[in-house]
Amino acid sequence: MERKLRVVLYLRLSDEDRDKLTKEQKSESIKNQKQMLTSYALGQGWQIIHIYDDEDWSGADQTRPNFNRMISACRNQEVDIVLVKSQARFARDMEIVEKYVHDKFIEWNVRFVSLMENIDNTKRETKKTSQIIGLTDEWFLEDTSHNIRETLKTKRKNGEYTGSFAPYGYQKDPENKNHLVPDEKVKPYVIRIFEEYNHGYGMEKIAHHLMQDGIYSPLEYKLSTGSRLKLPFFSQNRNPQKITKAGNYVIHIQYYNTSREVLTNLTTLEYFYPQTFYADSELVLSRVKNENTQIYYSEYSLIDLGIQKEHGITLEKAELFNFNDHDRWKPLSLGEKVSKKTTCLAVHTKNLDRMNEIFYEFNLKLKQNPQRLNYDYHLYCISPTTTITKDYQIQIRPQYQWSLATIKKILHDEVYIGNLIQFKTTTVSYKNKKIIYNLEQDKIRVENTHEPLIDQPLWNQVQKKLKLRQKSNKNGKIHLLAGKVFCSCCQSIFYKCGKKDKVGSRYLCCKDKVNKWRNCTNQKYIKESKLQEIVLTHFNFLLQKYYQIDQQLTIHHQEMEKGWLEQEKKRIAKEKKELVEELEKRHTNFQNLYEDLKKDLLDQEEYFFLKKKYREEYEKLNHRYQVLVTKEKKIIKKQTEWQNQKNMFLKYTKVSQLDIEIVNDFIDQILIGQYNPLTNTREIEIIWNFD
Repeated sequence: MERKLRVVLYLRLSDEDRDKLTKEQKSESIKNQKQMLTSYALGQGWQIIHIYDDEDWSGADQTRPNFNRMISACRNQEVDIVLVKSQARFARDMEIVEKYVHDKFIEWNVRFVSLMENIDNTKRETKKTSQIIGLTDEWFLEDTSHNIRETLKTKRKNGEYTGSFAPYGYQKDPENKNHLVPDEKVKPYVIRIFEEYNHGYGMEKIAHHLMQDGIYSPLEYKLSTGSRLKLPFFSQNRNPQKITKAGNYVIHIQYYNTSREVLTNLTTLEYFYPQTFYADSELVLSRVKNENTQIYYSEYSLIDLGIQKEHGITLEKAELFNFNDHDRWKPLSLGEKVSKKTTCLAVHTKNLDRMNEIFYEFNLKLKQNPQRLNYDYHLYCISPTTTITKDYQIQIRPQYQWSLATIKKILHDEVYIGNLIQFKTTTVSYKNKKIIYNLEQDKIRVENTHEPLIDQPLWNQVQKKLKLRQKSNKNGKIHLLAGKVFCSCCQSIFYKCGKKDKVGSRYLCCKDKVNKWRNCTNQKYIKESKLQEIVLTHFNFLLQKYYQIDQQLTIHHQEMEKGWLEQEKKRIAKEKKELVEELEKRHTNFQNLYEDLKKDLLDQEEYFFLKKKYREEYEKLNHRYQVLVTKEKKIIKKQTEWQNQKNMFLKYTKVSQLDIEIVNDFIDQILIGQYNPLTNTREIEIIWNFD
């Protein structure tokens, strides 16, 4: 008897259709492809041995998972024919088409058939058709890539956010995905990071504080909110993964229904072995995606439940899972800790539609493991069939923690003062995804695009401290005057030197000491506590001066000028509104010109004359608009500076001890002059943060 030819069907839903089709339409599109190819294959008398499909994958992407599984099967001589609806479903990249359809498939004795274009790589006359289609598909990809890049560039210049994921502390506006709005859940943590750094804590200490308080890191928070961010599995095998070391983990269990059938009463039995695990750990249900899924736990032994025998597991008794028996099976709520007496978990999903998935997560804290046991996570699918067990993916990974690098990135990011800096990186081309870091002048920077989380004074103070690269001491705090004290002779920084005295105070000296005083003669040390006393005296004198009558008069004059500035702001706003209306008129004129040319209402000479005239008018109006915007920003900046200065002074009347807030608010630099042995004095100048 002649062996039937083995055929595989390859289905793909185009990535460019991702936003055009509903979930039901996507599923229907794949279903229609399957029916068409199945009908043809059976009509030819071929044996269908497998159906591969890739949803939401680009035809130029060589990392398509099922595409590569199909190629592997062809390479291993398991396939005689690859059948597709159209060549574009197989690939839109000319290089891929040439490599496989006209080279490797012929080498592996695999026939390639495309129904729509009647392409068959065993027929020489269809090769040119295949190559022409491949070339036009390649052009399509290139044009699409160029259009997308230009669209993104325009959006970025307009101050629209184009990132796939919102920065930590923000979320995408539900009404406009290109606009950022504060994420109220984590906004306080961003503010806390800036304030702690400004108050003298080092980056590592801040990260430690956040971890101690159980606050999710940005990556962990992103994943916990249902982000589609894809992370590589720590282990690609489907065997139970082991936990040995104490620490924080995330257990992620996922199943995707590729059967094209609705599954009912999907039930799994899950547990850790050995079961002493629960006594030394905290297990919390942190996330469940499918609303039809309910998780239960039991404190009965597996033998008492009738699931486990003395030697081995009885998997066929699905009826033992009577979830209405709350004595044996207790429902587990989101955010609830699993009981220490737990022996196993059972996960039940009433209905799981085709092309749909379930996944759920546990947060795990293993407090100790003195015996260094290897804890295994076991999962068995009881219903509808035990064979589905192998289709579950179990990922056990360490919880992503706060790090110095994460804190540093947040402290440097202008997004937190309402500015967007985009186009920091790009790729070589639509085919080569290698990342290229753009030069500073090529990045696109737009100010005031969204609501800031950090006010400008706090931002300025933090950036000033970051530039000084201040180091924290053993308790995680930065020295009170760190980065503020300089030598007035050589402009080098004064740094800690010498041993502590009896009360723990250190000495400061010019850093030219490391050069053995080759560039500076200001060699006399100054006691840290003495310098703080001098600064405190100067600060109290400044406060006294501020509250004097003549200073109050100055403030009064400033208030009068501020009132004038308010009037100027209103005038600018009115003129800006008028200019916007005029600019819109010119834009409409441009559009009408082109329409008139198409309708032969204008000849080309008239068209180009009027086009030049309107463009000159437009550019003139736009230039005036930009001038007004600059003026408005200067007024706002001046008003903010005055208000901030006033608020700074109003916080204090007289102080008895310096703190990091006073130093950061008021002091720019402290200049230490040369010691005069005759008078036993040295000049110390304080440069304040304002005129």
